[in-house]
Amino acid sequence: MAETDNKSAIRAIRLFEEFARAPEPQTLSEISKRIGSPLSTCHNLIKALQDTGYLYSRKSTRRHYPTKRLLQIAQIISANDPVVSYFEQAMTQLRAVTNETVILGARQKDEVIYLEVMESETVIRYSARAGDLKPLYSSALGKMFLGEMSDEKRAAILKTIPLTKVTDNTLTDSEALVEQLAKSREKGVYMTSGENVSEVKAFSAPVRVSGELYGLVVAGPIQRMSAKEDEVRAALLETCSAIEEELA
Repeated sequence: MAETDNKSAIRAIRLFEEFARAPEPQTLSEISKRIGSPLSTCHNLIKALQDTGYLYSRKSTRRHYPTKRLLQIAQIISANDPVVSYFEQAMTQLRAVTNETVILGARQKDEVIYLEVMESETVIRYSARAGDLKPLYSSALGKMFLGEMSDEKRAAILKTIPLTKVTDNTLTDSEALVEQLAKSREKGVYMTSGENVSEVKAFSAPVRVSGELYGLVVAGPIQRMSAKEDEVRAALLETCSAIEEELA
């Protein structure tokens, strides 16, 4: 039963994601193809979402589309996120100081997840979304979590994660990675340069709130970030320190 419930939940999420990719009403057969599920399964899913107010259908075209109920619920959830609310003001200020994209993230199993993204207001910028998952070994946020672990825990995790190339610049040698993490930990800031996203440099630093470890990231185009690296590092460290002091 639990496995069936999990599959149903995943199908519902994928359905909404597909509507985001193709924002127009879809027929039953189109939905079936998009989420890769049988027509009968999709019919039951659509009926359940209609009965709960998340989808509406037009009889004349037999096409379906989400209502705004999901948006309204998401807005309420987002507005009351107790973790994100701790960081919002500081993130806004950090973005203003650096003029780059600022990200809040946490570890989720063998990956990291973006909890909040405040994109730079410049035309050329690093773009991301809350909910994005990134590798532990190639992203600045992931490196921060690896670097803040104990040596034993880090070694155990690196044995289970294949260090495959995400870009041509991805560091895939575990010994070199551990050495880099040790140096970064001494400085308090972790960095990637074109290792997770080509042409993007990012810096991350740890923030501890109520015993939980989170990470703040500043990311932007390599050339622009390199020209102001010292200023970005200083602003990031100052922001993280201020958050911990305020919440202490």
